[in-house]
Amino acid sequence: MAKEDAAGSNGTFTPELLRSFNEMQRKMSAVAAKEVLGFAASRLQDQADYLTSLAGCTSSSEALKCQWDFAQQSWSKSLIDGWKMFDSFNAKRQ
Repeated sequence: MAKEDAAGSNGTFTPELLRSFNEMQRKMSAVAAKEVLGFAASRLQDQADYLTSLAGCTSSSEALKCQWDFAQQSWSKSLIDGWKMFDSFNAKRQ
């Protein structure tokens, strides 16, 4: 029965189904582009801030701490942004 709902009576996809699929694909692509560009802009700003901090370090231990903080921050923000993208996909899909 579900197969008949997705396809016409002769087993082919209906124009309405194809339009629906194309619209969903367009929305998902727009969401992905928006989220990825926001993610990239945020990471570039983080890198610029990191390099500014690194340039101000006066010792190797200070530089190591700066690098460690940046790595932790990057990992944390990447996970958070990944979940935001996942949530955005789910919101648009429904």
